[in-house]
Amino acid sequence: MSVRYNPPQSMILKTRLLLLVALLALSLSQAQATNWKQPVGLLARKIAALTGPGEVQIMLHNRSSLEPDEVSQIGALLKLDLRAADVSQGGANSATQVTVTLSENVQGGLWVAQVQEGTDVQVAMLPVELATRTADAVAPTIRLKHTVVIQEPDPVLDAQLIADESAKLLVVLEENRILVYQQRGVMQSSIQVTDSVTDGARWILSQSFLIPDGHVFPRDVRGRVVAGQEHLFDAYLPGVRCVAANGGHLIQISCADSDDPWPVTATQQAFYDSSRDYFMGVLVPGFHLQIAPFYEAATIPRAGGAATLLDNVGGTATLIENSVDGTVSGTGDWGSDLTAIRSACGTGTQVVVSGSGAAATSDSLRAYEIAGLEAIPVSAPLQVSGTVMAIWPSRSDGDAVVVVRMPGGGGYEVWSVVASCD
Repeated sequence: MSVRYNPPQSMILKTRLLLLVALLALSLSQAQATNWKQPVGLLARKIAALTGPGEVQIMLHNRSSLEPDEVSQIGALLKLDLRAADVSQGGANSATQVTVTLSENVQGGLWVAQVQEGTDVQVAMLPVELATRTADAVAPTIRLKHTVVIQEPDPVLDAQLIADESAKLLVVLEENRILVYQQRGVMQSSIQVTDSVTDGARWILSQSFLIPDGHVFPRDVRGRVVAGQEHLFDAYLPGVRCVAANGGHLIQISCADSDDPWPVTATQQAFYDSSRDYFMGVLVPGFHLQIAPFYEAATIPRAGGAATLLDNVGGTATLIENSVDGTVSGTGDWGSDLTAIRSACGTGTQVVVSGSGAAATSDSLRAYEIAGLEAIPVSAPLQVSGTVMAIWPSRSDGDAVVVVRMPGGGGYEVWSVVASCD
């Protein structure tokens, strides 16, 4: 039996080739690390100035187009630079927690460090120049899609799906009446009906309730429908609250004067200024903060709990986290309506916002994610033929209820808007 060996020259050539590949990979890795050395060093100094020496828990989140190996390099460099400043990595029991979010906007990268010690929260932000990416790498990965739930000739303030004992109801709130629709397959009716957002059934008007006269509403009246805890639903109007209970064949609805706070998130209520078109800035339960008047509120999930986002009347947005408030940047083109929706895209929570400015014939909707105190656009604008009159969360939080006034006296449409991962 003959034994075959690799020729010495071939083995030497392969060894040299493997060594060359390894050296090339090492040099590329070192070059990438060198690119991040300066911004990471600046961020580490900002963090150390806030924490002081000692142990901290460091959490790093990537909300940008950086590759995983780049994020790993940034994380390793950050720990080294912090250690050089006498700030060492501790465990979950550390008194100080540092959350670093690598995000980006149209101007480039934005690194946000949130330092929390007890109830005290401080934020450091660092703009970072990113290498040029391909168009596909920075294009929005989320697309807003809408479905028309129903059309009405008169102004609509809100519309919500409410689960009854025997059927699924669509409750439409107008300025002077409450309309209750039921799903009845494809039965014919004199009113205009459209496909349901859920399963393609048709909506048939089953009950119309007139709201008693005698209430003076502001010019831009707003209203809200919310599923009840011990009854079917509540309808809120300026200075008025209507309570609906299931009375058998017909729903029993009663309305009365009320200055009760309106639900604005799943856990927060706010007092509405019945002579204006916004909330007065008094939340229940409160945050022991002086809060400016606002149009809308939304809950933003965080690693340590949840934060409350407020769309202020003055044109800014505020984020309240751990009873500390901060101004959110990147909201210059936000309108007065927003809500948060859950999806399988991005961080799992997007804020759907209307566009700013007068919109006599057209408007827009756009999705954002909140990284630190920065609003990052994650979708292209969804153009709206008409004017966005209201945006409210749905009962499931998986879609936004959007009321659109159609141009040319074309009535009103109620949309269900969801985030689709493209």
